[in-house]
Amino acid sequence: MTIAIISERGLRAGEIVVAASTILTMTYLTVKPVSTNNTCRDEFINACRAMVRNGTPKKYMGRIAHPSSVNADYADFWLAFDTMGEQIARQLIQNSGKSVEKGNYDFPGMVHLFEHIVPDPPDNGDIKPWIGTFANQLEPWKEKIRKMHLEYS
Repeated sequence: MTIAIISERGLRAGEIVVAASTILTMTYLTVKPVSTNNTCRDEFINACRAMVRNGTPKKYMGRIAHPSSVNADYADFWLAFDTMGEQIARQLIQNSGKSVEKGNYDFPGMVHLFEHIVPDPPDNGDIKPWIGTFANQLEPWKEKIRKMHLEYS
């Protein structure tokens, strides 16, 4: 199963996709972070590493793909963390000739807008509480993915 994680919300979009990718990492899931912003602060990487057991945020930082370089067929579904990322993902899929509405597995469509408004990671101070909150918000997605893996494997 492959998921593309996309955010296009500005300077911290790279950090959001790296955090989400790190949090959602599971052995049977391939995660592709996608954003036009591919930067992450060292203190952000360190906070992710400290908060996510076996997390590899630096690996994901190095793999952030620009939306224009991503093959829409690559991912089984896309998880967008803002409306601009959602629009770009939808456009990529439509441009490839695939249906945005027809999903893989049990997902109702190819693109899903994350149900929480994710604030930007803090500019300074302790980043770990932000990562902890984000991890809690992503837990239902981890569970959905886990269940689908079990049903389809």
